[in-house]
Amino acid sequence: MDERFINFDSKSSLADFNCVISEANVGLPEKSKTRIQIPNTSLYYDYAKIFGDVYSERTLEYTFLICGINALDTVELEHRKGMIANWLIPGSQHLLQDSAIPGYYFKAEVQSAPEYTDNIDYAFFKVSFICYPFRIRNFEEGEDVWDTFDFDNDVAQDTSFSVSGDQQILLINTGVTVLSPGINVTGSVTITMNNETKPFSTGSYTDTGLVLERGENVVALNGNGTVKFHFTKEVI
Repeated sequence: MDERFINFDSKSSLADFNCVISEANVGLPEKSKTRIQIPNTSLYYDYAKIFGDVYSERTLEYTFLICGINALDTVELEHRKGMIANWLIPGSQHLLQDSAIPGYYFKAEVQSAPEYTDNIDYAFFKVSFICYPFRIRNFEEGEDVWDTFDFDNDVAQDTSFSVSGDQQILLINTGVTVLSPGINVTGSVTITMNNETKPFSTGSYTDTGLVLERGENVVALNGNGTVKFHFTKEVI
């Protein structure tokens, strides 16, 4: 059976630090309802209708077993502990990939000191990662990486289009949250997406104000040129 490991900040718990995961708890994010009471009524307005569902951060907990502790003297063990601590603790969020969850990554940060336990036969690090609520696909929609393609939940779709005059296209957001796509344009193209219309000239755009709702999105294009949409599926 393959040993479970994580890649965090471009390093592997197994290959770089000779640690295996003895226990893992991939927590789920809490859903936060954003509602206000409508004055003079017993009714509430749910802002999820506008912004989508809101979730709190999630926690990932891993206990790492340092392999081959019996072959390490005190100096070597302290050196290994220092290497692991310096890998995990500094900085802010980094990408975390779990070998048991292929095709996705988390945006994670260690905010509290790991718990260390050892005796003659073993040494453990227990680490808690605070993460962005959603798992994020390793590749953009439209790339269709077949080795990790999920035939139950993924869709194969075009995200690049030639534009000549008026046309409608379909973009599908199979994730659980609304997304704001990046857009690359050549020529001059006006895009209408979910009742919001924006004109674009040649360039690359990341903060467009356009939003893809969950599910199918009919998008109107007008102009002459090309347009490519960049967005990545996010799931719980």
